[in-house]
Amino acid sequence: MAVVTAVQTLRLAAHPDYIWVQIETDDGFVGTGETMPRVGPVERVVHDVLAPLLLGGDPAPEPFWTRAYQAVAYHGSQGAELRALSALDIALWDILGQRADLPASRLLGGPCRDDVPVYNTCVSYGAYRDRERFLSEPAQLARELVDEGFAAMKIWPFDELSVASLGQRAERHAVSGAARAFGEIRDAVGDDIEIALEGHSCWNLPSAIRIAAALEEFRPMWLEDLLPHGNPAAWADLRSSTSIPLCGTERAFTRYGMAPYLDARAVDVVKQDLCWTGGFTEFMKVASMAAHHELPVAPHNCHGPVGFIATLHASAALPNLFLMETVRSFTRGFFHDLVERPPVIEGGRVICPQEPGLGTRLRPEVVAEAKIERSDLADHLSTGWWGEGAPWTERRTPDSSAKVVPKGTDGTLG
Repeated sequence: MAVVTAVQTLRLAAHPDYIWVQIETDDGFVGTGETMPRVGPVERVVHDVLAPLLLGGDPAPEPFWTRAYQAVAYHGSQGAELRALSALDIALWDILGQRADLPASRLLGGPCRDDVPVYNTCVSYGAYRDRERFLSEPAQLARELVDEGFAAMKIWPFDELSVASLGQRAERHAVSGAARAFGEIRDAVGDDIEIALEGHSCWNLPSAIRIAAALEEFRPMWLEDLLPHGNPAAWADLRSSTSIPLCGTERAFTRYGMAPYLDARAVDVVKQDLCWTGGFTEFMKVASMAAHHELPVAPHNCHGPVGFIATLHASAALPNLFLMETVRSFTRGFFHDLVERPPVIEGGRVICPQEPGLGTRLRPEVVAEAKIERSDLADHLSTGWWGEGAPWTERRTPDSSAKVVPKGTDGTLG
């Protein structure tokens, strides 16, 4: 049986919102995971809480996930703790695939498809100024995306309207003005592309109802996260007020967070983020719950290349996939700088890797540039915590001896 010998985190000054983890085993395999943002707390959870549960143990995802969730959920089950767990879980599945000589999509029970349909979320990065363009020239942007083969585009022209009132009042004239972007897209390309609205949880219920009413004539693909996370009954009220499908919510982590929305019939499309909700292990459970409710899944995916490729494997394995999110300004920008085999999107679809595990890894020069913090088997031994009560006594506190590897040092096994 293989055992985990080291866990390390990698951070890049050029990409401060991202963190990568690498898990090493005594038989020479290295698995890679990723999450974002607010990566300082994530790094501390990895080394101070979760690495001690991995080191010296079997790199099997399910038993680790169960023990890790028991540890982090003691003080709440959202935020940095779940992002850290997600990154480590992705890395464990990468190892599992490498050892089995199979791509992660096949280990997950797929593939249900060899290539995955994607939509473009109109984020600006580098040469692609898609956010500015959906505000200033939405028709031209839509024509360009149609020509590239995208099935849908996602925009958020209402967010800034929420600032003055903290989302408590959506003034009619302002809502009508923001809705014009949808009208201009429809006039330009008709039904050749779907239009999704991203809400970023900016609005209260009456305001969300007003926004939905203003968009009815344009037949959006969905309304995503118009309301804050936390009150599925309010979501159900919004859903009953409009014919537009509701999509949500990446802010509800794990099956425990998403189940109330499914029970309340509050969504039409389930939105979950593999890099936040608990990695492959938990994402597939939530997707199965959605299938039980006869609902499709549209993964949230505004991550870096490792998170993107992990989401791609899960999407290929899902029988109830709707569409996978992508950000073309990312995939055509910094992805190529970071990983050896970046994803390629052509005609609005992306081919799932067939190499073992994730099928990609960080470039050696990226690892050499990274700030690395490393926990080795010599530093930590698994401390259990299961059934021991509150993990805050000195006896249960992990040895805080994770090492910071100097910049330019390659701390990996391969």
